[in-house]
Parts: sequence; C-alpha cells; structure tokens
Amino acid sequence: MRDAWTVAIEALSWIDLQRLNEDAALSRAAKQLGVTDSAVRREAKGLVYGVEGRLNTIDFLLGKALEPADLGDLNVGLRCFLRLYTHLVQFEKVSYLEANDLIEQGFKLFKRSRNRDIVEALEVVPTIRLSDYPMNEIEELAYNYHHPAWYVRYLIDNFDRAQAVRILTHVDVPIYIRVNTLKAGGQVVKRLQERGYQLKREPALRDAYCLLDGEGIGGEAMRSEGLFIVQDKASVLAGEVANPRPGDTVLDVCAAPGVKTSHMAQLMGNTGRIISVDYHSRRLKAWELLTRRMGVSNAEAIQGDATKSRDLPAVEADVVLVDPPCTGTGVFHESPSSKWRLSVASVERMAEIQWRILSNVATRVKPGGSLVYCTCSVTVEENEGVVLRLLDEQPDFRLVKAEPWIGSPGLEDLDGAQRLYPYLHGCAGFFVAKLLRS
Repeated sequence: MRDAWTVAIEALSWIDLQRLNEDAALSRAAKQLGVTDSAVRREAKGLVYGVEGRLNTIDFLLGKALEPADLGDLNVGLRCFLRLYTHLVQFEKVSYLEANDLIEQGFKLFKRSRNRDIVEALEVVPTIRLSDYPMNEIEELAYNYHHPAWYVRYLIDNFDRAQAVRILTHVDVPIYIRVNTLKAGGQVVKRLQERGYQLKREPALRDAYCLLDGEGIGGEAMRSEGLFIVQDKASVLAGEVANPRPGDTVLDVCAAPGVKTSHMAQLMGNTGRIISVDYHSRRLKAWELLTRRMGVSNAEAIQGDATKSRDLPAVEADVVLVDPPCTGTGVFHESPSSKWRLSVASVERMAEIQWRILSNVATRVKPGGSLVYCTCSVTVEENEGVVLRLLDEQPDFRLVKAEPWIGSPGLEDLDGAQRLYPYLHGCAGFFVAKLLRS
C-alpha cells in the first residue's frame, strides 16, 4: 500500500507539473522510484485515475478544509499528497488506521508538512460534505459528477437534462478485443477462453468480442503476437462502416497509431492499398510497430499535416477514413486529467481544425467513393456541425446510413449518422458518419 501511495503521489505531481496523461505519468514515476512490482503499479494506477477523475470535487473540499490557507500555494508534492488523502477518505472510505498510515507517510515525505494549517485540514477533510455549501444547479452537477462546469453547462444546453446527467455519470466501460484474421483463425477466442477469459461476441461486428470478467488482457502473449488487439467497439464500428473491399485504394487520415489501418487491412485481406497519413513522427513509429505486429502488408505511412491540402497524397480513393484530433469528451474515462485542460474554446478550436481536415480529404474521394468521418467526442460542433458544413459547401456529397447500426441517430436531422454513449451502448462516446460522392 505504501509503495503504491508513493508512486501515485509522484505521478500526480508529474501530471500537475507537466500535464502528462495518467499512463505516461505513472510510467515515469515508477521508473524514477525503481518500482517494478506490477501489483503496486496497478494499485497506483487506480489511485491516480481516481484522483484525476474527481479533481474538481477533491480540490473544492480540500480548499474548504484548508481555509484560510490556499491549496495553490503549497508545494506540488504536498498538494498531491493532500489530494490523494482526500480521495481515500472521502470516496474510497478507507479505515481510520489506513488514513493515519497515509498521514504518517506524508509527514515523512514532506518534512515541513506538520504546520498547523495542514494538520487541521487533515482532521477536517473526513468530516466535510458538499451538502454543507450552497450551490447553483451547474455547480451541484459539476461537483457531484466530477466534471468541469463549462462541460456541464454545455450538456444542459445541448441535451435534455436527464440525458445530460446520464452522459455525466461515470460508466465502467468494458474492454473489447478484435481478433486479427490476418494472422489467426477462429481458435484465438477458444484459446483465450481456455486461459480463463470470458468473452462475448459483439453480434453486429465482425471479429469483435467483449471481455466480461473486466480484469484486463493487456499482458496476454497472444496480443503481443498480433493475434488480437484491444480495441473499443466504437472504434471497430468505424472500420466496419468504412467497409473497404479487397483491392480498394484507401486513404486513412490521422491514422496513427494504426489500429484502424490494421482493421481495414484485415477487411481487405491485405489486398489493395492503404495510405496512412499522420502529422506526428513519434506516432508514426507506433503505427509501424503496430501494423508490423498485426501482419499488415498493404499499407504505407506518410507524414503530413492534413490541414494542408498539399501534404495529402494525390490519390483518388475508393474509401477515405478520417478520425481527426478531437476534445475526447467521449473518452474522459480513459484519461480523466484531460477534462481539466479543456474549455468551450477548445471545442470551437477543434471543430475548426476538423473542418479544415475534412474539407481537404474530401477532394481525395473519387466519384462513387465514400468518406467516413468519426470522433470520440459527444459535442455537436465537432460532429454534426462539421458534417453539415461539408454537405452545405460540397453538394456532390450525400449522407448515407452508417451501417452496421449499433448506436443512436445523429442530431441536427442527421439520422443516418450514429452516436454512441457510454451509459447507453457500453463503449466510448463516439460519432460516425458516412458520405458518398456522386
């Protein structure tokens, strides 16, 4: 327990200082502290995700407990220790002995922490309650469901209140895998089941399975061999909607780390040609590793900025799939720290980038070809707004039903587009639309 606390405090400090995501911060902290025990790292991960997922509420309660001292004036390590302590006593309901053990460890780590304000705050934190303080509706939802106030207000404005609350409510999204038929046949699922994994096939999606036991499958050797890949069913849906045929020419834009490239190669039986474009050289290295592991032989990678038409290959594609950068509001469960770095302006800025990418890649779709646009965001501006703008400015495109159908109809009368919500569909929040060019 003590080792996990130390790793968690260090990782939280890296997130605070350098805005790293949770996994990168945990990896750095474990390496820095020389922690190799997988159980300790797993426990620390749960703590870090717990703190970051509730950060606004934790800071609110801690701020009240510290008054008149200011949380922001404290050393970053001490601040993160206090956040972890608040998380444990308020939300994990640890025993008095465990809480006291953490306090003693904190005093050892931060020798100057035995000042009066800190000691009094540690005594107050277990007794303080949100209900002790008057709040308006937005504040109440923000602190009770652990989301930024701007995002709560956005959902209330764009969805009915009941649905907004359902979107705000945390859902433990299952793990999904996709069997890689380029390297493996039907025996993969049987072999995994023999090893104790409980898998349920997703009926509308080829080769996709839900892991029922929830313990994770990341270290399985068959994954390292490329026999299957962990992939959310919403992401699998995007490849199914694109539905490239053997022999097609496919343009995969914003393609790294290559999960969707490998899926489309699988659907094409490694025939035809896939050109994958991404801006980041580091991510393209990940693309190379993943596609090699998955046995992909019909894809090539190009580094380029899709917001600039000149960076895109001069190709007439049968299928263009674009999964552009987005705010990630549909995957806050994967990286909860990201939600504290966003604002309404982030949505507007991202929608403009997405529009520039989509309008550029649309010119690479050949007549009779298809364009699939998807994001892991739930905001209207990043989804229906971008698609409607393309339909308005490029009338040779028309929206068709995105099939197979596993979600809910799009908004703004784009009934053929699909939306997926964690609370309703048990997967990432997602949007996918398919357009045909005449």
